[in-house]
Amino acid sequence: MGKDVLVTVKGARRDQDNETEVIELVSPGTYYFKNNTYYIIYKETALTGMENATTTIKAEGNSVTILRNGSVSMRQVFEKGKLHRSVYQTGFSSMEMVVKPWNIEVDLTELGGSIKLEYELELSGAPVGYNSLEIVVKEV
Repeated sequence: MGKDVLVTVKGARRDQDNETEVIELVSPGTYYFKNNTYYIIYKETALTGMENATTTIKAEGNSVTILRNGSVSMRQVFEKGKLHRSVYQTGFSSMEMVVKPWNIEVDLTELGGSIKLEYELELSGAPVGYNSLEIVVKEV
């Protein structure tokens, strides 16, 4: 269906005390283009705290949607200037999640490319901090 790729995800979170936490994941994945949308699919690992979850990233124009299914269930929609609410669900609980993006850069072609997201995140009404996510896709 798609081509085999290497997906590198680098996430950084800066809290209200200006402390920054960075996580980087490199995972094999699948990449394809269908109906004017790029799809990136990969498995999460214990490093991200979402072991046994599959992540699907859909990029259409300047809109990016991240879907996770498995040990966690969530949907994050990133559209510049638009606030999106959803539910983050684990096997133990569920929380309301609010995403407030201020920067979305999508640079994808048939060969691969990158997505950069910068946003504020709230869980159950409490600010989690400022986040950045960089996803790079390269052919294997």
